[in-house]
Amino acid sequence: PDKRLSHKEVEQRRREKAKQYFDELRALLPFGSDSAKFDKNAILHHSIILLKQLMQELAQEEAASTVKPQPEQAGLADFRCCFDVSRQPMCFAGLDSRLSDANSAFCTLSGYSRMEVTGISLLNSTAPADSEMATQQWQLLLAPGSKQTSTSYRCRFVRKDGQQLMCNVDLNLILRQSKPHSFLVSVNPCL
Repeated sequence: PDKRLSHKEVEQRRREKAKQYFDELRALLPFGSDSAKFDKNAILHHSIILLKQLMQELAQEEAASTVKPQPEQAGLADFRCCFDVSRQPMCFAGLDSRLSDANSAFCTLSGYSRMEVTGISLLNSTAPADSEMATQQWQLLLAPGSKQTSTSYRCRFVRKDGQQLMCNVDLNLILRQSKPHSFLVSVNPCL
């Protein structure tokens, strides 16, 4: 009693199973009632497209999840962008008043290029008549036990071309681990 199926019966079962698979694929396609009109080739075509899209989305999600910027890095990048494009003349200075960086607005005001401005002493760029008062303002923030982290003063700022501009200077002490680290300085020409 060998119950082998005939070739015709095997082919009939294969076609039924294939139809079942195509119906399942058709139901998964996001085309609503329109997918009922698709023939087998259209179902395969749209299924392949859908699978490729899903694989691409998964790859993008995986890439995004593995390259998470550190919150500090994102914050620093955001700050750097704002610093660079700000129309407010600003610069970073060390505790000795030497500039470590400046935005383009500050460079325009001072007449120096970004490369030239690095290392220039902001106190040395103050007119001699205002130099002592400006130095006192910087020292006020650096005094031992001082709780003050910002101050403002008015002085004549000397540009690269020697021209003197009366400016309001906002001096902000940056602390790292509760110790003086550097200054963020904004300079506004008086009108």
